Amino acid sequence: MFRTILADLKSHVDVRRTPVGFWARVIGKALFAPAVHVVILYRLSSACYNFIPTRPLAFVLRSAAIVWGGTEIHPAAQIGPGLCLVHSQKILIAEGVRIGSNARISHGVSIGGDTGRHGPESGWPVIGNDVTISLDAIVLGPVTIGDRAVVSAQALVVRDVPADGVVAGSPARLVKMREDLDGRSSDSRDS
Repeated sequence: MFRTILADLKSHVDVRRTPVGFWARVIGKALFAPAVHVVILYRLSSACYNFIPTRPLAFVLRSAAIVWGGTEIHPAAQIGPGLCLVHSQKILIAEGVRIGSNARISHGVSIGGDTGRHGPESGWPVIGNDVTISLDAIVLGPVTIGDRAVVSAQALVVRDVPADGVVAGSPARLVKMREDLDGRSSDSRDS
């Protein structure tokens, strides 16, 4: 768990800084940034949730994160290392959600299942690695967001998003594919 928390701390700081500047910022964020505090409280609550005797403590820690940072992340949510909350206000991540590593989530984002549906349509979002979800976006239901995808501000995602896709709108539509550093489209790698 220590390595995961360290990856979360590092994700909030620009890696291009000098080593001294980088670690000074990591320590500063750990001490003074509510978004980082919320992530650490989530990690602790998630660890407590895995053991039935400490499960009530998991919900106390979740409540502390709501009060302290304005973010509710259910302890049963599965989130990989490197979670970066850009700002901690109004973020909701529900219990069945799975998020890969190095996710970047802005304020106002809601990620959860569609509780109004039953049967095969019900389910929880699965979000890949290195995904960016911009402010006030909503990811709802049994959707999959591929690796390196970008969800634009105020998008409503109710359908799958391909890897390297950029989606926008309500409901979200694919508007373009991200390009690699060499300028080629990401879907032309196999050519």
